Amino acid sequence: MEKRFLTRLVHERVVMSVITANTIVLILRGFREVCATCEPLLFWLDYAFAVYFLGEMVVKLGTLGWREFWRVGWNRFDIVIVALSTPVLLAPWIESSDAGFFLILRCVRLLRLVRGFRFIPDRDKLWTGIKRALRASVGVFVWLVVYNLILGLGAHVLFGEVAPKHFDNPLLAMYSLFKVFTVEGWFDIPDHIAAVAGSNMALLARAYFVFAVTTGGILGLSLANAVFVDEMTMDNTDALDAKIDRLHERVLGADRDRQRELHELRERLDTILARLPQA
Repeated sequence: MEKRFLTRLVHERVVMSVITANTIVLILRGFREVCATCEPLLFWLDYAFAVYFLGEMVVKLGTLGWREFWRVGWNRFDIVIVALSTPVLLAPWIESSDAGFFLILRCVRLLRLVRGFRFIPDRDKLWTGIKRALRASVGVFVWLVVYNLILGLGAHVLFGEVAPKHFDNPLLAMYSLFKVFTVEGWFDIPDHIAAVAGSNMALLARAYFVFAVTTGGILGLSLANAVFVDEMTMDNTDALDAKIDRLHERVLGADRDRQRELHELRERLDTILARLPQA
């Protein structure tokens, strides 16, 4: 009886409900007006959720066993998140300034919400498409990183002295070029260089960043997005491809049947003509 109760207590729907409630509590704790009146209540609610999540792992390990538990990918994800967030149980005895670090761990626990994908129709196809799209996009992403490195180093050499805020070192320059790749507000950087440098440097900066945003931003990111989306939607065309293949086979089969019938008719005609008396 007790085992059945514990099993129901850690049922998937119950766990998702608790995670949702914990999310609401964390959101409320982000409002100063709410914290001013309800902070003790919200704190102990969050503490109770942390205790529940730890108990969930203990019950599941006791019910399934370590080997069976570890075989499921979602369980591995859960136990890592719970292990990272377990130190929040020490929050009542930790200084408030030190306890702030564990807020990050409590936020990481929100990643468990992705378990909601289990209730999405055709979720298996969705995850398969995501994994296939990621594998297909690796080459494009690596190319973008290398291209960003090349343009970042070039920008550091060319504009490091006139715009140290953006290009003081190679890493900062790569970050600035990545912002350029996103296209949003990319013109602010060359305009800043033009305002503090001479006309020749201004012309060079504008040409350099127009080239960067065209090749890395518009073309590069568009290519990465196209590859990812194409791989994600590939499953949607499998059924259509199969129907086309079957139709093609039927057409070819019908053509072969017609050719065989024509060949038989031709042979019969030749036989009949051979039997006729010669004129």
